[in-house]
Amino acid sequence: MRYALSIKHCIISFFTLLVFISCGGKKGELRITGEIKGLNNAALTIYSRDGVFQGIDTLHVTQGKIDWSCPYSKVGGSITIVYPTFSTLTVFGSSGDVIVIEGDAKQLSATKVKGNIDNEAYTLLRTQMDKASSTTKDSLANDFISKNPESPVSRFLQLEKLAKQKPNAISVGEKLPDFSLVTRQGDTITTDSFNKKYTLIAFWANWRGGIGTMNTRIRRLRRQAKAPLECISYNMDVNATILAYIERTDTITWHSYADQQVFQSPLASKLGIRDIPYYILTDTTSTIIASGKDWKTDIEPYLPLITSPQEEEVNKK
Repeated sequence: MRYALSIKHCIISFFTLLVFISCGGKKGELRITGEIKGLNNAALTIYSRDGVFQGIDTLHVTQGKIDWSCPYSKVGGSITIVYPTFSTLTVFGSSGDVIVIEGDAKQLSATKVKGNIDNEAYTLLRTQMDKASSTTKDSLANDFISKNPESPVSRFLQLEKLAKQKPNAISVGEKLPDFSLVTRQGDTITTDSFNKKYTLIAFWANWRGGIGTMNTRIRRLRRQAKAPLECISYNMDVNATILAYIERTDTITWHSYADQQVFQSPLASKLGIRDIPYYILTDTTSTIIASGKDWKTDIEPYLPLITSPQEEEVNKK
């Protein structure tokens, strides 16, 4: 009888250990797994704003299944997944975590994330916020931050609040602040470099999409310009390799700048850039005459100042 009990005890212990091992991840690695029903085969963009990994990666979805990992040895960090619809899902993890995603392509906002206390807390908060008014959403977020000041979820919520703020440092009628940038072509450009010229600064990043359309519009504007014009492509990515590829394939022949500091980049900070794409257009005295996220409504009405009247209609297409 004792022998039988001993065998039974060993079997239970073995399966308990097996479950423990299968549920946990490898030390020094962060893994994301799970399923998004209805999203059969897709390549999702994935990036981290706080250094879980550098640059931008691809998360492959095969028959709805997800299995992605990266080396990570620290405690706490966030990763953002960008769906084909450009909606996003942010997850939180530490070294050794296995993050489990359970969702449906028909209702991506209801996606559940498990794997640690931070993901479960944020899933609950998202569920509450999805049903709340704008004012209540802010109150819920502020309450969470107040009660959990050290949580990576709180740091993420604070960044989101900053991103949603209207860039109050930008004001039409004000002068472009003094700056000095060394472009990717090796040239040093300053505010004085664009004296007596119209200047267009386009802030963008690969993970936001729409790069091709933006660059097509800038090329067309440069081709049609009758007044002196300078353009600056101000990249907000963290991966210079991707930028070099885009510059080559999209034929960016105008000034190009990047420092991999995202929203902490010097000129972006001075101008209060909180979201992208963002455009700033100045006149020949470096005075801001237009700014905004939407090319057609914020920038296009001012292009006749640069292009000839007969080409205005062509430029609007």
